[in-house]
Amino acid sequence: MLALSVAMPLAACVPTEGAVTSPDDLRLRQQAACSAQIAAHIRRPVAEVTSRWISETDGIATIEARDGNRPHLCRVDATGHVLGFVHPGA
Repeated sequence: MLALSVAMPLAACVPTEGAVTSPDDLRLRQQAACSAQIAAHIRRPVAEVTSRWISETDGIATIEARDGNRPHLCRVDATGHVLGFVHPGA
């Protein structure tokens, strides 16, 4: 009986097949990918980069990342892969 009570809570942690990711989760994943890419680019810790989701067109998100006052714009797909980034105003 003890083994069953231990197994039950673990079963609740297994994701169900075909689970749908909420738009908020997708946006957070895209923001995190952009932050990581920009942090690597500027050779600073990711904690020094803040990102915010701006828009999405044809499945590609535009994310604004900032390190201090410097803006960067990333294009990120739905898998969280950064397709590229630019430095607006540079």
